Amino acid sequence: MEIPDELFKYRDFGKYTILSLLNQGLWIPKPSQLNDPFDAQFKISDVDVSIEQFKSAFLNYQCWYQKNHNHTIRYKGFELLFDNGKPNSHLKEKVNLFRDFWDKESENLGVLSLSAVPENTTMWSHYGENHCGICIGYNPRKLFPKSPNGSLDWLRKVEYEEERDIIRNAYLLYANTGMCHSHIAVMELIYKMFSTKSIDWSYEKEWRFLSPTHGGNLFKLEIDAISSITFGLRTPVETKSAVSHILRYHQKKTKLFQTVRLDNTIGLKRVVMDGDSKYWGESYE
Repeated sequence: MEIPDELFKYRDFGKYTILSLLNQGLWIPKPSQLNDPFDAQFKISDVDVSIEQFKSAFLNYQCWYQKNHNHTIRYKGFELLFDNGKPNSHLKEKVNLFRDFWDKESENLGVLSLSAVPENTTMWSHYGENHCGICIGYNPRKLFPKSPNGSLDWLRKVEYEEERDIIRNAYLLYANTGMCHSHIAVMELIYKMFSTKSIDWSYEKEWRFLSPTHGGNLFKLEIDAISSITFGLRTPVETKSAVSHILRYHQKKTKLFQTVRLDNTIGLKRVVMDGDSKYWGESYE
C-alpha cells in the first residue's frame, strides 16, 4: 500500500487545538468517543445465520489463509455446529466469547481520522469551524510509530462500501476468522472493520491510524511531523498570528497556505502564504 506524503486534520482553533500544538500532544479517541454515533461505534449482532452463510464466510478465511500461508486449510465439522438449521448451543457459546473479545479490543483501540485532501468544502464546513479553523498537514512517516513487524500497517486507507455489504453479524465475523483459528486473522478483521465505512462518507477520502493501546489517550506529537497548516476562507487574522507564534515558539518552519475560492466553479484551492502575503492582515472572506 502506497502511503501519502501528507495527511490532513481539519480542526477548529479552540483550546484543545492550541494545547495540542503547544504541548505537542495529539488526542486519539476510542470508537465510543467519535462524533458520529454510526462511525466505528457498532455492536456486532447475534442474529442467527444458516449453515450455508456460515460456510460462505469461512471460505473467505480459507482464501486469506491460502494467500498468506501458501497452505490450504479445511474444516469438515460444520454440521456439528448447527441443529435444525440454526446455530447450536456450542457455536453460540463460542460466538459469545468472540463477541466479548471483540468488544474488549474495540474499547482499547485508538482511532485517529485524517483526510487525503485539504481543500474539501464539506470537510471545512463540518470539521474546520465553518471555514474559520485550520487544517493541519502531517507527514505520516514522522507522525506514526511502526507496528511490531516494522511497518506502518496500523495506518489504513478507509474502504467505502454500501451499508448492506458491511458485515456486522457475529457468526459471520467469527467464521471469517476461521473460528478464531488465527489471532492475526482476528486482529486483521477488527482493523478492517474499523477502516470500513458507508459509501456516504466517501467524500472524506479518509485514512485511519488504528492504535491497539492509545484509545482515549494523548499521543506524543513530534513537532517535525507537522508538514503544513492551511487556513480557512474565514480564518481570523488573530488565529493566523497565534499559529505563527506557536510555530516560532517551537522553532518550526512549516509551509503555510490560505484557501481561496476557485474562479469558475464551486470549490477551493490553496495558495502559499509567505511573509509578504496580504492574508496575514486580512481573512479571505
